Amino acid sequence: MRYAIFISILTAVSCGISSAQTYGLDNTDPAVFSKFKIPNTDLHALWFNTSLYGYTSKTSNLFDTGPNYNSYNRYLNFGFSPQYYMLKESDDIYFSFNTIFSGEYSYSDGKSEGPGVLLNNFRKSVNENVEVNVKETLRNYLNGGDLFFSLNSSGGFSTLDEYDDNPMSDSTRASSYRGQKLQEYSLSIGFGWGKMRNVTAVVSAIRFQERMKRLNLINSNLSDKTIEDLAQQFYREGYYSQVHVRPDKFFWQDVGNALAGDGINLDALNMYAASYLRQVPNELRFMRNEGLIGGIGVGIDYSNQYYSAQIHPPNGISIEQFLAIGNAYVNYSHQLDLNSQVRFDIAANGGPNLTRHQTLGQQYALNADLGYDYELTDMIVVSAENSFDVLFQNGNGQGRLLTDDTNVQLNYFVEDNISLSGQYSLNYSDMKPVGVLTNRTREIDNRVSIGMIYYIDRGMILH
Repeated sequence: MRYAIFISILTAVSCGISSAQTYGLDNTDPAVFSKFKIPNTDLHALWFNTSLYGYTSKTSNLFDTGPNYNSYNRYLNFGFSPQYYMLKESDDIYFSFNTIFSGEYSYSDGKSEGPGVLLNNFRKSVNENVEVNVKETLRNYLNGGDLFFSLNSSGGFSTLDEYDDNPMSDSTRASSYRGQKLQEYSLSIGFGWGKMRNVTAVVSAIRFQERMKRLNLINSNLSDKTIEDLAQQFYREGYYSQVHVRPDKFFWQDVGNALAGDGINLDALNMYAASYLRQVPNELRFMRNEGLIGGIGVGIDYSNQYYSAQIHPPNGISIEQFLAIGNAYVNYSHQLDLNSQVRFDIAANGGPNLTRHQTLGQQYALNADLGYDYELTDMIVVSAENSFDVLFQNGNGQGRLLTDDTNVQLNYFVEDNISLSGQYSLNYSDMKPVGVLTNRTREIDNRVSIGMIYYIDRGMILH
């Protein structure tokens, strides 16, 4: 029944294609998407984020009956988070490396004064948190063809320590400690075939062309090379803020250079015309991808969580998991025309747990997604999606988690960064945990929601 509803919605929406808006380039030919090539990009960026926050407070507690007393509190928090990002990208290679370090320290103390209050009631709390995360992704095409080699790795380490010192009586105090350490590492290698390109920038280039027609800057379509140059320029739009202090200035200078080949000069535009053209990068209604890609791989996934607490006697709990994983996937996305796209993804992975004396012995998962996006007008977008997930875990008995989610959403864009949204969702889940013989949970959830979405950043979506 769920799939019948989903297919019926897709059919009904598809019947309205003839009334949709058109964007030039003969208005119906989506071949421009398959011709798009990823521009060469070599980007290095380093950020430093720091924060300092503190306050003091005094609270007077007044009662009609009984003694009054005052409470004094202080709080200080300091955070530091440097980040390094590297991206090397072209139509034949994608390599990214991202490192994030974050540290946080917080201190708070307080005391109370008044009749009946403990003389030695000073209390103190200290929290320390450190996190390090590293992620690397490589997809390298061999000999400029469609066959590629992939390497993905990630690692993370975090610690959290909490210290408390509180009064128990006028002469005794109690100190406590709680700690948590987490390690996560993964590595996978594989081979695949095909290419998947983010072609959202092509839509921006076509819309930019149509706006120039309305301003009488051009009377016909731009050349194919100029459209490609514009699309590559809009693709890089999000990178400018990472390498320039005034990113808009340099970005639009390069847009003008891309148009120079067709003899178009944007320097003489008045304020209204310039603003009208510069709205184009903000008119992204949904991400568009074009292509077919599939692959297989093998890898390892290790995690270790350790929890400790200072009690009598002290104790610690360690949870360890070391999975050897094989995986396979296929991703497909196609622009049916200049207004709509269909997308399908399927992935499977699984393998044994190499750690001894653990509840989990093997784990296998399957995920499948089917989606459709349709731009009725430049202000109305309909999206429909069905997601199916199943997870099997074998150990002391078999565990299973099955979910199926269907979502249909209608967005009406009042402005480029504000849309009114209506959504219907149907969710089904069936869960049986590992090692539990009788406990099984089934849930069916129907939900209708209406609201407003505010997009903080509507710039170019990074690949």
